[in-house]
Amino acid sequence: MRAYCGIDCLECPVFIATQTNDERLKEETAKKWGKDFGLDLNPEDLVCDGCQSERVFYFCKTCPFIACCEEKNIKNCGECEDYPCEQLDKFLKPLPDARTYLDKIHKRMIG
Repeated sequence: MRAYCGIDCLECPVFIATQTNDERLKEETAKKWGKDFGLDLNPEDLVCDGCQSERVFYFCKTCPFIACCEEKNIKNCGECEDYPCEQLDKFLKPLPDARTYLDKIHKRMIG
């Protein structure tokens, strides 16, 4: 299961904690992400069934990639004719697995 931006949801601690009802993982992730990203997070904020579902982590609700893919009616950024846009290119720099996933999809799209 992948997010619009190519991130593997099955490796995301918020997704994992939600699916397994792991309150300890929610607490650990809230602390870590709070420190790493300067966010004020509470464990109860960490709920997500994946960005293509109804129940999305609140921080991801403002994700520009979700809005763009929904507007273009595509399943992920790799299907976009503008792939990779400047914003996605910057976002993917520390996420090589997500980039590889989207690159493969885009290459199939352009044939």
